[in-house]
Amino acid sequence: MISGCANKTSLSTKHALQALSPEQRTAQLLKNKKWQLQGKIAFIEKISDKKDKRESASISWYVDEDAQNQTLNLTSYLGINVLHIESIKGQHVIKVDSKEYRGTHLAYLIYSLTGLTLPTNALTYWLKGLPYQASDKLKLNSNTQLPISISSYYNNVLWQINYSNYQVFDGVKMATKFSIKKNGLLIKVAVKKWSLLSK
Repeated sequence: MISGCANKTSLSTKHALQALSPEQRTAQLLKNKKWQLQGKIAFIEKISDKKDKRESASISWYVDEDAQNQTLNLTSYLGINVLHIESIKGQHVIKVDSKEYRGTHLAYLIYSLTGLTLPTNALTYWLKGLPYQASDKLKLNSNTQLPISISSYYNNVLWQINYSNYQVFDGVKMATKFSIKKNGLLIKVAVKKWSLLSK
């Protein structure tokens, strides 16, 4: 459903880039509190005795962790806005079908309005290859020392996040292809562009 969008890193970028150790990469990404990604997202849900439920959209996600602000847009392939989220200091406003809904529990709001399971709090870490909580199990590639998977019990459910197709953005190697699984649900994300807006 989603093909990788990553381009090969240019030789000049590779030459300029200094390899970061896992600890340096983690420290840099934790220090970076403002970022944005653009790409595609797909939800594939297995329903017993029925055909898999599939939904896909373009995704644009801007996060400013210091200001506790975020903007998340999901748009259909026809350019129709499926979901628009504005969050300020834990207060969330969701626009669906030209109607506004407000609340403090974002993942619940998204699910109740769209039927989509999107663990937004954890995803802001997982998409950067960072554990969300201390109990998360992070596995690194033995050659590149980049994350290849995270296993996480989130809301008492086991999630498995797998990473591939790394590309350099703003001096840091970021994954551009993800599979995020829990029982009966597969979320695929292909990132076209990462923007690390502050360091």
